[in-house]
Amino acid sequence: MATKKTVIKLETEPVYFTIIGISSHENDYRLSWSLNEKLGLSFSHGDSLLAGSDKEFSRFFNQDDNQLLVLISNRCDNGFLIDKHKNLDFILKIDAQLTADEIDTWLRDLRKSPLVSAAFHIPVDNKITQLLG
Repeated sequence: MATKKTVIKLETEPVYFTIIGISSHENDYRLSWSLNEKLGLSFSHGDSLLAGSDKEFSRFFNQDDNQLLVLISNRCDNGFLIDKHKNLDFILKIDAQLTADEIDTWLRDLRKSPLVSAAFHIPVDNKITQLLG
């Protein structure tokens, strides 16, 4: 007897942003200032990101002609924004789908800041899309 197979195609929405994780022992405003100085950006403090009823994460925004950058704290008094990345202090959301070379350039430039201990690319999954999308 032949088995019948049913193939289900799930439509997934394309991801149009890139996430970079940053480790830094500095406060959010000092890190944003350092990135402004070292990378020629213009981060300014914006509304906090609310996750649930008791988690509030600071955000800094940089808008230029090409893309929007958002620097988000991954830690608050009540936990983490992205639990599986507890080693991260900040998340840089770049509202553009970058190539591998562009990501490498961002990582190299971020690591030039003396306030950045580590920076690495984080693949975007469904949970991150729900939180930050």
